[in-house]
Amino acid sequence: MSQENVNLARSSGKGGSSRSYRLKRNEKAAEGVRRIARGRVDHALDQLRQQPDGEDAAVHTARKDLKKLRSLLRLVRSELDEATYRAESARYRDAGRLLCDTRDAEVKLQTLNVLRRRFEGLTGVGNYAAALDRERMASSHSELADAAHAIEEGGDAIDDWKLRSGSWAPVGDGSVGAYERGRTALAQVRNGGGGDEAVHEWRKHSKDLWYHLQILESAAPEVLGPLADQAHDLSDLLGDHHDLAVLATDAGGRREDFADGGLDALMSAIQQCQDELLSEALALGERVYADKPKAYRRRLKAYWKSGRGQDRVTSGA
Repeated sequence: MSQENVNLARSSGKGGSSRSYRLKRNEKAAEGVRRIARGRVDHALDQLRQQPDGEDAAVHTARKDLKKLRSLLRLVRSELDEATYRAESARYRDAGRLLCDTRDAEVKLQTLNVLRRRFEGLTGVGNYAAALDRERMASSHSELADAAHAIEEGGDAIDDWKLRSGSWAPVGDGSVGAYERGRTALAQVRNGGGGDEAVHEWRKHSKDLWYHLQILESAAPEVLGPLADQAHDLSDLLGDHHDLAVLATDAGGRREDFADGGLDALMSAIQQCQDELLSEALALGERVYADKPKAYRRRLKAYWKSGRGQDRVTSGA
């Protein structure tokens, strides 16, 4: 299952610039966006090329960096020309896909092992676990190198990101749109529509909300910090639900890897855990998405204006 462990205070990137995933006080917003992007690129490259905690951890962390980069692009989409947005988002999406096989096999094995620890009577899955472990060990180093190359090229292009408006406010359509999409996805899941795919869609939007709140947190840390923590917890719950759905789909297509009754027992355990996770996520989601989008926009604007009036995070290219 997911193992989010995000360090928001990393520094010492290229040229000594901060890698912190947030806009700083007294920082022009457009400059901050490019700094944040470079920080994620540098961190992902460090992970893939140095692998300080091993290959599995490096791939996991680099994929998170790529997701943060794409979320940052969605935050500023209305201010970028559409060609730049689409090209850069596709670049980081494709780089992430190069890392998918290695990470997906690891996540499936981790998720299965969590279930085996919780449900001590879960038997008949040993051969399936062994098959997942073999897949995890068969990662392609060439794909890691290709991903690193693509990420490095993306880093070289960051200086060409041009925001259209010198008065751009980061609390505009990008951040509010992510909130609204998450609120809509919550309603669909609450009403029972869409199954696992709807939950996964909600997860993606809740993760965007978490990332955006991290970026904006300096405007009102005493308010946005706790809200970001709630969004983080929500994305973790939904991420665990998704990991279980992926495991169920994979296991369901490999009945030959299970002893008699093993697959049915695994599916039952998966369903029980998913039900528990979704119940908790729905309760938390109601709190995270309590505001209607217009009210949320007003709140963000008020926090932003107040934060700028003290130690300003300024706009401008």
